[in-house]
Amino acid sequence: MKLSLFIGAEHRPGEATQRLSEHAEQVRLARQLGFDGVSIGNHLSCGATAWFPPFETLMRLAAEADGMSLGTCMLILPLYQPFHVAEQVALLDAASGGRAILGIAPGWRKHEFEVIGLDYRERIGRYMEAVDLIKRLFTEDKVTFAGKHFRAVGLTLAMRSTRKPRPPLWLGGSVENAVKRAAQIAEPILGDTWVASSHLKSDVIIRQASVFREALAAQGKPIPTDYPVLRNIVVGPDRQTAIRDAGPGIAESYHIFGNWGLFTEVVGDAKTHPEFEELLADRFIIGSPEECAEEITELMRATGCNRLVARIQWVGMAHRHVMRTIELLGGQVAPLVRKAIA
Repeated sequence: MKLSLFIGAEHRPGEATQRLSEHAEQVRLARQLGFDGVSIGNHLSCGATAWFPPFETLMRLAAEADGMSLGTCMLILPLYQPFHVAEQVALLDAASGGRAILGIAPGWRKHEFEVIGLDYRERIGRYMEAVDLIKRLFTEDKVTFAGKHFRAVGLTLAMRSTRKPRPPLWLGGSVENAVKRAAQIAEPILGDTWVASSHLKSDVIIRQASVFREALAAQGKPIPTDYPVLRNIVVGPDRQTAIRDAGPGIAESYHIFGNWGLFTEVVGDAKTHPEFEELLADRFIIGSPEECAEEITELMRATGCNRLVARIQWVGMAHRHVMRTIELLGGQVAPLVRKAIA
């Protein structure tokens, strides 16, 4: 099992200096413990919390992440101009020694599209055109493209990627149609893959993993060699302590997500704000190293995934508790899982 650290880049306003320094410490510790990847999510800072911009944050962390992959998980691609995205990914690829990953998804929060002045209903069209254009910018000398949303005439991306022919794509989405779309887009021989949303319950992820494998097989495509699953994880000396220390941050983050419509409009839950125990159930791996290792092992076996992307931080969470999860995950949990699935 490979390990990636998911940077919890959602913070209260006014904490940027402190939290950015803490993220650097987190990456240093993760690297020492054998994590080989760093990933970061993306939302706009137009609400109750500030989200660190993904590419700029990863560039800040690149010096601490020598030898590790650096990638988005996920960039809300329709919010951005694809040429600009390709340019930033190419620079990140240079900074990471050819280990950049572009994780992309269509997005689900309507307000973010309104802020940018875009029609939320057109996000899938923008997404598909942007994916196609980015692929071509990396692999062709001159690109001519005539879409509904983006156009190019003899366009050359001079900032070429270090990895050839291009960095791999991690493709996201929270529903089965998005999973099938990921299988359609993915070129597994180039490292492309699908990643389930961390907001989904385990049984949904297992079902979607089966949909992805079947869709790939129907198109004659192999299973990706690097096959990640993104999960919410808190490791402590015991479950009670882990919940006590991380619970307030989890509740605050997911209250905000609930206000955005995550549960009723995206995940399909009945409640805008699930009760805390309902929130934790099957969405979080939380407990002692032994308890977490057992759940991770079961998930890896059920999905066929071989990389754990660990989301371990939420709004206002104390740095020491984040560091404890990194230490226990790398030092105790991962060895137990690797032994179990060997």
